[in-house]
Amino acid sequence: MVQIRCCDILMKSRRRVIQALIANAIAIIIITVMPLEAHSQYTSQSSLIQNKKVFINGTGIGGVGTTFNKVVLLSFDDNLKGDFVYAKPILDKYGFKATFFIICNKTGISGTARFLNRTNWQDIAAMQKDGMDIQSHTMNHRHLNHLSANALDFEVDGSKQCLANHGYHATTFAYPYNEGSNNATVVNAVAKYYSMARSGTEPLMFLHCNGYKKQPQKDCRTYLPYGKLTYANRYAVRSLSFDVDEIKNSFNNAAIFVDFIKVVNSQNKYNSGGIINAIPPITFHDVDLATNQPYITNVDLFDQLMKYLHDNGFKILTMANLGYN
Repeated sequence: MVQIRCCDILMKSRRRVIQALIANAIAIIIITVMPLEAHSQYTSQSSLIQNKKVFINGTGIGGVGTTFNKVVLLSFDDNLKGDFVYAKPILDKYGFKATFFIICNKTGISGTARFLNRTNWQDIAAMQKDGMDIQSHTMNHRHLNHLSANALDFEVDGSKQCLANHGYHATTFAYPYNEGSNNATVVNAVAKYYSMARSGTEPLMFLHCNGYKKQPQKDCRTYLPYGKLTYANRYAVRSLSFDVDEIKNSFNNAAIFVDFIKVVNSQNKYNSGGIINAIPPITFHDVDLATNQPYITNVDLFDQLMKYLHDNGFKILTMANLGYN
């Protein structure tokens, strides 16, 4: 009887050992397979992950010993005619340069309606000749999140090729409708052809990408382990569409001006001693004679905004002044 009990105990002990070994083996398989899948995603984006900090390039910008702490990055979307007829002369008056994001297939459209009156290639050439920065805003301004792979590539790469055919080497891309910077498929398509891309929704861009309280991150890498996109990175350079502020203020120029001053001076607590850590990138769409219309900044108001920047010693940047190390 004792011998039987011993055998029973021995067999139960063996079963427990075997069960433990099986459980450990399953755990090992799970632990091994999951990181391998994630690792393949992670390493496929290795060229994006390495870029962890934004820097500013240009004479006397962002280095020790510079005499200013205030900068603003200006850009214009949609190549609307008013940006050439009204905005550019004001920029010229104050000695400012800006980035103009071009929709290739809408260039040269002419008509009386606002969206049927765009800059042509002669206008764009004149802007670049005077030092303006010309960059890509797709072929047709479509919603990128909803396109097939071929259609997406056409919008992204087609625009770069279109600009190249007219003599412009586009290195920066702007997402139409502020859509795509949180979509890995879109970001990967953009990353094949551009060194950076501009998104929206933020009044400040932090050069170390670590100042967004609602979206905390430590640096400017594009992908985290397991293939998750970061909030701010070289393909999500955050900016503020100033038209949103104009709509919010019901086109009250006095209120808009006050908000503009707040936005451009919000960098003050982050920049000192000539070291720039935060930049307000501000995007306009159309500058024109009209008032009380969405996505049109009245020309007199625009002059007032630019005069404030000039008179208060702001350094004006374009997207071409940004890079990643």
